[in-house]
Amino acid sequence: MRLRGGWLWIVLLPAACIVYQWVVHALIVDGETPSARMALAVLNGIPHATINVFLMWVFGRTLLHGREPLISSFARRIHGTVPPHVEPYARRVTVAWCVFFAAQVLLSSVLFALAPLDIWSFFVNVLSFPLVIVMFVAEYLYRIARFPDDEHVSIWKGVEAYLHHGRDARSAEVPSQNS
Repeated sequence: MRLRGGWLWIVLLPAACIVYQWVVHALIVDGETPSARMALAVLNGIPHATINVFLMWVFGRTLLHGREPLISSFARRIHGTVPPHVEPYARRVTVAWCVFFAAQVLLSSVLFALAPLDIWSFFVNVLSFPLVIVMFVAEYLYRIARFPDDEHVSIWKGVEAYLHHGRDARSAEVPSQNS
């Protein structure tokens, strides 16, 4: 079963993640014993924090001196070139994603330490993924308003261009069998 261009995974993967997170949240909320609830929370909280710290590192390391910010790299893969007036914006968006991932970890830690486990679990398991979507959409809408005369590519087209660029780059690295 394939959607146009083999994109079924783009629909099924987020859906599976959302269902999984809701199930984990339900297990934490309805856990039989406080120790079982806490064990589930820890087992679920560690990957949440690890993923956000890792993504913060991936984005943040591209902000070091002499490196191209990750969002600039995405834009270059999609458009071929990045206009000079967009470069500072792309750097700031890369910083914004770092702040977003740090805020996810910080808020999760504060809620885990101070709030009831149900509230922490709701944030980590239910709100975390939609907040990423909100971040994407907010940045896209701001970019349209900030640069109304520039070409704007949808989020899906951006993902497609990024994936094709990665495939093309890997194909170029593989030596020919006929050589």
